[in-house]
Amino acid sequence: MVLNWDRDDILSYLGTYFPRSFAEAYCVFSDYFHQNQHSFNEKTSISVFDFGCGTGGELIGLICAINNELPQVSEINIKALDGNHHALDVLELLLNHVAQNLHIDINYKLSPIVIDDFYDLSIVRNVINREYDIFITFKAICEFVTLQQFESRNPYAHIISTFKDILSQNALMCIADVTTYSDVTNDWLPKMMDKGTEACGLSLVDKNEGYNETFHVSHTGKQNDVSKIAWRILINN
Repeated sequence: MVLNWDRDDILSYLGTYFPRSFAEAYCVFSDYFHQNQHSFNEKTSISVFDFGCGTGGELIGLICAINNELPQVSEINIKALDGNHHALDVLELLLNHVAQNLHIDINYKLSPIVIDDFYDLSIVRNVINREYDIFITFKAICEFVTLQQFESRNPYAHIISTFKDILSQNALMCIADVTTYSDVTNDWLPKMMDKGTEACGLSLVDKNEGYNETFHVSHTGKQNDVSKIAWRILINN
């Protein structure tokens, strides 16, 4: 989520890109939960950490996928970080609405924090005192690539390595991002993502086929809107 967006920008986003993020996460996780016999099938409570959540399209998509594919889950505990407080205000409203309509007990802590460098990221990591079952970051790491906030390090590898030890046993980490070419690094973001995930020490269990996956979404702003992302699901085993 762009840090300097005001409330009007955020509301405009809700009618355009939010449906894309929702559909992407819902489809990715619905397919994964449906096709894989996982320890989540026995869980009644799931904890989620969302890094760079924005207004939470991917978070709401994940919640709906859990609701449909893991009906025994009655509680979801969420920690979500973003640098735009307007986005977090909207996300809080959405989470309350979803909890009422899906009849799931949703407990959340939304934290406004701007990450500019290694130091800021280490502060975030050091105050986390629990483990999570699912870690997600959707279309957020590309911003660190563009701004070169981690200098010459691969941002995907750095963020994964920073947060992988907050994962519980058999927890999932889902990394998703746009598929553009970076003039800053002179590399394609999906290739950078692969280099980062290969070096992280977690096991790759699912990914999009080919260079990216295309999603077709219709919403108030556009019929048959096309969205393309690259995504990887890793497991801590």
